[in-house]
Parts: sequence; C-alpha cells; structure tokens
Amino acid sequence: MTHALTVTFALMLCAASLPAQAPADDNVLQQALNYALTGKIDPDIGPTVVDRKSCIIVMPDPKFKRYIRYYLSRFKMDAASINKIYSGTQPHYVLDVEGDDIIVEYLELDKTTVVQGFKSAHISLPGNFDQTQKALRIIFAEQCRKDKEKGPF
Repeated sequence: MTHALTVTFALMLCAASLPAQAPADDNVLQQALNYALTGKIDPDIGPTVVDRKSCIIVMPDPKFKRYIRYYLSRFKMDAASINKIYSGTQPHYVLDVEGDDIIVEYLELDKTTVVQGFKSAHISLPGNFDQTQKALRIIFAEQCRKDKEKGPF
C-alpha cells in the first residue's frame, strides 16, 4: 500500500511539473510576437495568441480601428522577404509574406467578423532590425514551424 501511494505521489509530481514547461514556451512566443509586431517586449496592447497549436494571433491594427488575425503557421517563410524602406533618414522594415491559404484577416471590433482576408501581406516590423530577426527566428523556426503541424507521413 505504501509503494502504491509513493508511485501515485510521484506521478502527481510529474504531472504537476509538465504544464510548467508550456507557459515558458508560451512566454517566449508571446515576447517574440510582441517585439516583432510592436517593437516592444511588453506593449500596452499587443498580439494575443488565440490558438497556440495553429499559431493564430489577433492584434489591434496600428492604423485603423479594427483587428488583424494572423495565421502564422500558414506563412511561407522560405519565400518571405524583409524589405527596408526609408522614411527620411530612418529605415523602416516590412515583412513581405504569402501563403497557399488566407494568412491575414481584417476583423471588425468584435474580433470575430471578417471584413477581408488575404493570401499575402506586408507586415510592419517596428523594432530594432537585429532584435526583430531574432524574434522572427523564435516565432517561425522554433514555435510556429509549418512542418510542425504535419505528421510524419
């Protein structure tokens, strides 16, 4: 009986420690998304991960009163490019990306009604270029890989 209690207690400890790993990954993903899309690690209003497994996020549109839903796992990052645009003397970076299916949807203020959807997008990258590249590597190489959702066959 004591052995069974010890095993049960050990299993409970293992089970309790497993969820602790997911929030660390979620926190890293959230910080990378925050920086890549807002230029800040802890913005006042930033992207919200709606579906972690499919890497779907929703964030306020920085230019208009609406929201944007990004389907990050659908991004074809092997064909994506980062372009430098100058506004005066300051460079501004834009991620040009496309997908086989809709990758960006513009939403009403209710965050559910879709106004428009697109298979390509120009996404502003407002932060420091080196840090933004590091954030994009975390997002797409480690967290939201397209091949991650596919099975081995």
